Amino acid sequence: MFEVSLRDKTCIITGASQGIGRAIALTLAQAELKGMTIIDIKKDENSEDTIKEIEKMGTEVKFVIGDVSSEDTVKEAIQVTMDTWGKIDILVNNAGIANMCDLENTTPEMWDRVLNVNLRSVFLTMKYCTEVMKKQGYGSIVNMSSISGVTGGSTGPEYGASKAGIIALTKYSAKLLGPDNIRVNAVAPGTIATDMIKRNYSKLTPEQLEKKLATIPMKRMGDPEEVGKAVLFLASDMGSYVSGDVLMVTGSRMS
Repeated sequence: MFEVSLRDKTCIITGASQGIGRAIALTLAQAELKGMTIIDIKKDENSEDTIKEIEKMGTEVKFVIGDVSSEDTVKEAIQVTMDTWGKIDILVNNAGIANMCDLENTTPEMWDRVLNVNLRSVFLTMKYCTEVMKKQGYGSIVNMSSISGVTGGSTGPEYGASKAGIIALTKYSAKLLGPDNIRVNAVAPGTIATDMIKRNYSKLTPEQLEKKLATIPMKRMGDPEEVGKAVLFLASDMGSYVSGDVLMVTGSRMS
């Protein structure tokens, strides 16, 4: 029987206070992760609750407040992690934002903000974390993309573009870092039942909801925990020969 264990491993994760990020953080902690550094824009009740749940499972937590698209924030998180545990085994790039807007009404400022948080942050964390991972001789990186990174989506022009960029960066980096025993993969969720999505869907009529779910062959939204399990597989030694791939978690929407 195989055991998915992260015992004695450490992780840096961006945007883990709620939604999919929280589910990923809790799933990694359940696998006996030793230590986790969370980077988020603020520390609020959601953050505190997430930290408490992680610590209940025996995982030590450090929290760095800051903009994930800032070099200073990323470097601080790496320094905190190294000072505390002396290594970085896993990097999970989850932080992301979106605007519900069309091409005509998307401003350059809106475009830049989404690309900075969603894509620039991935570039920065990978750039500096891989310096550590190369010295260690190993590492696993999981970047959160989206089904919109493949289809373009309908959220906004900048969202799909940023998520497509993550896929390209993942594939490029996997080829570059393979000789250093650093694996790089992406996860592309479809419609996931986060609190935000459930609030949005609660405003739909039964007919509208049925139409939305009809686009998903499995006829339901995914659970955040199901995304967390996909990340756990890629982050752990169970995915030891998986690199440069995009794991679709879409309920068969991409079949």
